[in-house]
Amino acid sequence: MLKVIFPILSFLLLETSKTESENGVIINSVKLKYNPADAGGIKQGSNITLTCSVDILTPSGQSPQISYLFYKGQAQDALLKTVTIQAQESQYLIQSARPSHSGYYSCEVEAGSQRKESVFSFITVTGNLQTPVLTIRPTEVILGDLTELCCTSEEIPPLTFIFYTHKNGLNPVRLHETSSKNKTATHQLRVTTDTEQNYSCTIEVPAARSVSKHSEVVQLSVQNPFSDPMFEIEPSNEIFEGDKLTIKCRVMQLLPHVKPQLIIMKDTTPISTGNTSSVVFSKTANATDTGKYGCMARWNSVSQAIRRQVTVAVPVSIPTLMSTPIGGNVVEDGSLDLSCAVLGGSYPITYKFYQDTSEIPLHQITLNATTAVHHIVSIKNGHSGKYSCEVSNSADQITRTKKSQYVTIIVRGGGFLWWIYIIIVLISLMIIGLAILIAQHCKQWCKNNEGINQEDESSKPSQRGPLQHNQGSLKKSMEVIYSKIGNITHPKLNQPDSDMLIEQQEADSDRNHEGDYTNIMPCQGNVTEDDSESDCEADYTNVTSKRKAASADSDTSSDETNHVLYTQLDLAALQNNGTPQPQGPTIYASIALDKLR
Repeated sequence: MLKVIFPILSFLLLETSKTESENGVIINSVKLKYNPADAGGIKQGSNITLTCSVDILTPSGQSPQISYLFYKGQAQDALLKTVTIQAQESQYLIQSARPSHSGYYSCEVEAGSQRKESVFSFITVTGNLQTPVLTIRPTEVILGDLTELCCTSEEIPPLTFIFYTHKNGLNPVRLHETSSKNKTATHQLRVTTDTEQNYSCTIEVPAARSVSKHSEVVQLSVQNPFSDPMFEIEPSNEIFEGDKLTIKCRVMQLLPHVKPQLIIMKDTTPISTGNTSSVVFSKTANATDTGKYGCMARWNSVSQAIRRQVTVAVPVSIPTLMSTPIGGNVVEDGSLDLSCAVLGGSYPITYKFYQDTSEIPLHQITLNATTAVHHIVSIKNGHSGKYSCEVSNSADQITRTKKSQYVTIIVRGGGFLWWIYIIIVLISLMIIGLAILIAQHCKQWCKNNEGINQEDESSKPSQRGPLQHNQGSLKKSMEVIYSKIGNITHPKLNQPDSDMLIEQQEADSDRNHEGDYTNIMPCQGNVTEDDSESDCEADYTNVTSKRKAASADSDTSSDETNHVLYTQLDLAALQNNGTPQPQGPTIYASIALDKLR
């Protein structure tokens, strides 16, 4: 037990006394020097000695332990040497200096709890950097595999490693750059179809601004797991709407264990997939199927694709041919426009205009439009005939053609227009004359109504006496408007009281009896002179017309009486229509009589 405790106690006492002595250390300064002196640069292969010295204060009679650390680089990138001694200086020897030894150097001193650094010193070593060595592991790979590029140099770090590719064996292209505190740097590479096969590397010492030569070129062997995709579009990549579109995507498997996935896509959207060596997609094409189609083969991280544009054209519709002026009648020396239009069709559209059965078009034009116009400046007689137009568009050298209906064009002489003008003027005059006749007739009818209304106003209940003779005012028209037609049962009319005048226009009994009547007032039953003033009225089916034998004032029975039948009665007002009838005699307009034999 005492053998174990005693050494521990002795060590603790020693360390305690050492710490107490180091606590009294003061570092004043630290300096770094090198030999030989840098006068335009130290030659390659020379020995360089770095000396680090310290100015230190210690307690009387004590020699503290001092640690020296030598660095390269402004950021102390590389620790070259570390040593702990009691001396107040230490050295670091660089044997057979290389250009990579060029750079900033410094040293750091630690004593007790004190630490202090020297200022930086820059050393230049002239000469060429050693050529690095590049290796690739593995050199034989399959698309999608990872490989590693390794560049090694005997130069002193820190170093900058630069990797290059040689495209088609031409000038190198910088691929990757990395800094390292070691003598080796690596770069991992994913092998794709775009991966180059030739590589090299160089090193660079930033402080010396010098670059080494390229390493030897190393070739990478890349093997495809499958062939390039084969893309087939049937019948072609330009088809018409309604045709059958078939797309095939195929690959050849080069390695037995590799089974790629095949994808047919439109733009960026997959439309068919499969894990076999062939995938087929088929449909009836329409205009919306136009786009960029692709065939992609994918395995692990490897993918290969090929793309092709597919255009689905819309066939032209049946065209319509129209002429201007409308109707096809054209005046000689006038102009004619033939307009051929379609409702739809993919551009460009070719328009052809034909006359009659000629196979040679009058005019042909190709446009990105749905209408084409053929303009004939001066029309001659030879332009008369039937015209038609033909439209067409193409897809993959296949043409679809549609033909319009025929339009007949008739060329007339210049005098033809004068006949048209004359006919128009005559029709206008006829319309105006007809309108004047209708207006006059309406005016006469209104006047007749006005006269009848005045007579109705004069026939009041208080005026049941003898009426004024109206014959003179009715002879011009010979027609009077009837408001009632009654059935007279007595063959004799009361002339003095009713003031009814029946005038025979012709003495010849064979002619129709037509007269002007102002009042017919029959009575039911026998009519005598005493009751001729009564107001009884009845519907007439037979009217007795009396011709005067002597004079208008005679009322004897010797007057000649003729029975006649009315064949035409024109009524102005309906009976029993619920409206109050004026009192007094009834006015009639026209009575056509056929004499009874």
